[in-house]
Amino acid sequence: MSNWRRRGRAAGIVGSALLLVACGVFDPGAAGRNSAPLSPASMATATSTPATSTGAALADAVTGEALVAQLRELEQITMAADGTRAAGSRGYAAAAAHIEEQLLATGFYEVQRQPFTIQRPHPGDSRLADAHGRVINQVPLSFSPGTPTEGISGRLVEPARGDGCQGADWDPAVAGQFALVERGGCSFEQINRVAAAAGAAMVIVTNNRDAGLYGTLDGMRPEYVPITGVTRSEGDRLRRQLADGEVALSFTFEQRIESFETFNLFAETRGGDGQEVVMAGAHLDSVPEGPGSNDNGSGSVVLLETALQLAQLGAVPHNKVRFAWWSGEEWGLLGSTHWVNGLVAADPAVIDRLAAYVNVDMIASPNYVIGVYDGDGATFPNEGLPTGSADLKRLYTSYFDAIGQAWVDIEMRSSSDHAAFMPSGVPVGGLFAGAGDAKSAAEEAIFGGQRNREYDPDYHGPNDTLANLSAVALEINGKASAHVIGTLADDTSMLERGPRTPTRADGFGYAGTV
Repeated sequence: MSNWRRRGRAAGIVGSALLLVACGVFDPGAAGRNSAPLSPASMATATSTPATSTGAALADAVTGEALVAQLRELEQITMAADGTRAAGSRGYAAAAAHIEEQLLATGFYEVQRQPFTIQRPHPGDSRLADAHGRVINQVPLSFSPGTPTEGISGRLVEPARGDGCQGADWDPAVAGQFALVERGGCSFEQINRVAAAAGAAMVIVTNNRDAGLYGTLDGMRPEYVPITGVTRSEGDRLRRQLADGEVALSFTFEQRIESFETFNLFAETRGGDGQEVVMAGAHLDSVPEGPGSNDNGSGSVVLLETALQLAQLGAVPHNKVRFAWWSGEEWGLLGSTHWVNGLVAADPAVIDRLAAYVNVDMIASPNYVIGVYDGDGATFPNEGLPTGSADLKRLYTSYFDAIGQAWVDIEMRSSSDHAAFMPSGVPVGGLFAGAGDAKSAAEEAIFGGQRNREYDPDYHGPNDTLANLSAVALEINGKASAHVIGTLADDTSMLERGPRTPTRADGFGYAGTV
């Protein structure tokens, strides 16, 4: 799971205890399967698990022993390579090949790789100054091209309209000069492309609110020119100077872009209704610092074992099921964002056919909680969730309620790959056991474990190994994930369908894809 944003804390009610829900997990060690009282809302919506459904069959078939065995093998492969599954590493390629081989052997799936290039900017020093030597505070946008060592110089030129989003906004006088625009009318990418097409040597974007401007382009593109951001007050100052006469500026920026190849891996059932596709995803990459057995070997093996057991059942699912192992999540949700954005540009009907996206990320934390993505906004009401996410949440919670397993709401936000699907209106859901935040006393009372200790003390570290995670949480969350995927493979009619508008997703901005 990426550390760009952490799930926030909010008060929620579980039984009679006031619970502060974090983006984290709780510790499995001492507690094991939990028998804490369920919330009143949970009991009100509890339903029994159908005995004959694919969901029930998969929940039975996906065992803790099998998950641990898969995770042990994944960890061994990772350690034998680079000791990491970071995107682009030998460890990632070896782990993906291991998963791919097992899926192909079933004959049940169409298995496919999607290659892409990750770009990571390494910005150096930058300096923007006027002809009098005054240095102007600014921050180049991520993926801005650099300048020659000697820098570039030019006069400040404004468009006819403040945001400069259309070619007609620019006079030919901008050619070879510095374009000054205001943020807000269109994307930074469009601002840059339009100004560059008009001949500008660089772009200065002024913020439209009282804060520094920290932005990103969508990657390194040959048509881009250097682009930097300044505060609103600095923008106002530059415009006052321009009103008094010519403003000459100089700019230098050292930029290095690192590029490396990686790929997403997909397995799609050969049978099933292709107009109603159930998609489940987990990021296979880890951070460079360690093997990532919890983050996210845990989710990766749950998907693999669920896929293998679905094939073992032998029955063609009513709905097509697509499993995805994403790369580049730890660099900013890059793999899932790349896939979604490619479809938005070239084949948006594929997104329209997605009934739901189920995310499985970091579900075996040693000091875990059983956290369910808050798809109905009961605890976190301002997330703008796609229609149907509430129904997806109920699939998880009704399963947990039926087996007497306590759970808490988890804030969804943009901390994992589900975020790529939300702008397009695809229902999203998932589970989370916790990351680097500390467990509360109320969570300890419900789930066991240890208060004031991180859900996963080895989060994003070299000791994120099988020896330091919870097999109990892995089994609980693995069975629940398999149950939901199998239930949706049978029937998606319980998911309310809302507006579906294929829409580009944004990564975190510190890396990009080609």
